[in-house]
Amino acid sequence: MIQTASYTERKKFEIFDCGHVLLYLNEQPAEITNEETGESVPGYSYAGDMPDGGTMIEAACVTDENRRDKFVAGLIGKHYDMDAQIAVLANGNDTPEHAAELEQFAQVRAKCKAEIDELLARNV
Repeated sequence: MIQTASYTERKKFEIFDCGHVLLYLNEQPAEITNEETGESVPGYSYAGDMPDGGTMIEAACVTDENRRDKFVAGLIGKHYDMDAQIAVLANGNDTPEHAAELEQFAQVRAKCKAEIDELLARNV
C-alpha cells in the first residue's frame, strides 16, 4: 500500500538500521498547513510503502562511494528478489518469452536508476 506524507523540508534518504535505508521517492510539491494557525507554507510530499512516505530498501554497509549502486540494487530488489534477477539474466533472450522478461527487467532497472539519480541530485 502506497502512503504519502508531506514535509516542509526536502528529504533524500535515512539510514534505518544496519541493513535498511528509507528512500524518499516520488517527490512532489505540497502545501503544508499549520493546524493551529491555519497558515500554509510550501513543502514536499513523498510516496512510498512506509507511513512516513519513505520506501524501505535492503542496503547494508552503505558508504559515500557505493551509495548509488546500493540504492539502485535495493530498489530493484523491491521488484525482483535475487533469485528472480539471476533467472532473468541467466535466461537472456534465448526465447521470445525470455526476451520479453529481460526487456521488462531492463525497463525496471532503468526506472530505478533514474529515481535514484533524481533522489541523490536533490539539494537538501
